[in-house]
Amino acid sequence: MASSSSPRSSEAREKARQVAAKQSKHAKNSSRLWWQISSVVVLVVIIGIIAAVYQHNKKAEIPDSGPVAASSNQYGGIVVTKDGIKKNTSDVDSRDINDLKTSSETGPADDQSSGKPATLPVGLPSEDDAKKNGQPVKVTIFQDYNCIHCAEFEKTNGEQLKKQVLNGDIQLEIRNLNFLDQETSTEYSSRAAMAAYSVAEQVSPEQFLDWQAEMFSHQGQGGMNNQKLADLAKKYGADIKDDLDNNKYRPLVNVTVKESQENGITGTPTTYADSKKYGNGSFSDFLSGVIKDKSGK
Repeated sequence: MASSSSPRSSEAREKARQVAAKQSKHAKNSSRLWWQISSVVVLVVIIGIIAAVYQHNKKAEIPDSGPVAASSNQYGGIVVTKDGIKKNTSDVDSRDINDLKTSSETGPADDQSSGKPATLPVGLPSEDDAKKNGQPVKVTIFQDYNCIHCAEFEKTNGEQLKKQVLNGDIQLEIRNLNFLDQETSTEYSSRAAMAAYSVAEQVSPEQFLDWQAEMFSHQGQGGMNNQKLADLAKKYGADIKDDLDNNKYRPLVNVTVKESQENGITGTPTTYADSKKYGNGSFSDFLSGVIKDKSGK
């Protein structure tokens, strides 16, 4: 006797088939939608990464030319005196890295010049002119805030130099270089040099020199980010965050560095007193001798 399906059984199977087909279609649609959403998310992330890299690279593009800070002379030097930090002394409003100055002044032969006179850094007068200018001895220091030897020099001589500045015995010119930018991933030497210009525009000589001493206390720690640099500056009365974030004085830093290199500065610290170059031994004794020689006492 042949078996036969009942109409109800056939109807149930058909409904089951339709439900299964519907579920399969839904699953396929859900899978397709998931992949579409995933693709969009990945695309958004990629676009975001590209945009971030573009903005970073754009920010890192430093113009060849930029303003001279009010606190700087045209050679990138911050001059600190008992009467204040000298302002607006530059002969030009901006400097361009394609227009560097060359010194024609020479000093005594240095140890590696085979007896030939050494070219003085640009902006320094001859020793004879410096001796006769009627001003306090000018100490010029080429330094890098990330330089361990500069930090040692500051630790040994900073407090005495501050006293001599505030007493009017000397003027102190600071030229900040970035020779050690490669030691950090954030070009800390350059950013610290920028910070110095902005701080010097807003504070007293004593505040600036105290700020500088604390800056050197952070040497060898990998470099502070802009916010930490700004926080430190604020401690001494300066608001510099916008200047740092906008790289306001970075072109000036670059000009100062390249111009210094092309005029014989190869390392930091390099120090002069009235255009006499400091070598070895006690810096305090060296400076005392220059002051005594100038005063004739």
